[in-house]
Amino acid sequence: MNQQDVERVVRHNEQRQQEYESSELVRLLTDGNTADETKKAVLTYLQPWSHAFQRMISARVTFETDPDLRALALEHQQEEIGHDAILVRSRAGDDRVVWDPVIEAGASWFVDQFAVLPGVQRAVLAHLALEAGSLVFSRAGTRAFPEDPYFELHDEADAEHLEMGYRVLRERTDWTVDDVITVLDRAWQVITVVSDRIAECARRDTGAAAA
Repeated sequence: MNQQDVERVVRHNEQRQQEYESSELVRLLTDGNTADETKKAVLTYLQPWSHAFQRMISARVTFETDPDLRALALEHQQEEIGHDAILVRSRAGDDRVVWDPVIEAGASWFVDQFAVLPGVQRAVLAHLALEAGSLVFSRAGTRAFPEDPYFELHDEADAEHLEMGYRVLRERTDWTVDDVITVLDRAWQVITVVSDRIAECARRDTGAAAA
């Protein structure tokens, strides 16, 4: 694939990451005036998304038929197994189980896309959207929850997983810039909607006003 095409995707995705840094959820976590109870409520509503992430990466493995991309999907899955359980431990003392239609709908969209998209676009969805969003979120999380094992783990692992996606684009020719950008833009919209909802629920449950 033309290196210029890869660079175009990189620039576009970095712009989406920068926009996500201004999302309601990231700003809530990085605002020094946010109450601790509101930050902790974020983790409560992050939990169902974290559980759903396990379903997403499993769906990618299940539906991937290309040998190389399946190997990558399996590697990714193995490195992510149990991360939702680490979040449970980070929430020690908070045993609430929440269900929210917006969070569930966003998660279901990703699971569905992993079932129907072509292989390279599956990799893009996993590594350039989900992992890139997780990287931005985890960096905010390490500021809100210093030395928390869940966020420390993701801050390191997500950068590596993001690079996996760019490596796929550099090595493969069965993709177009327009198709990749389309799936990225849709994924970032869903990620932002879910994130905004998590922030909204955390503020609502703790009586906190939006900034």
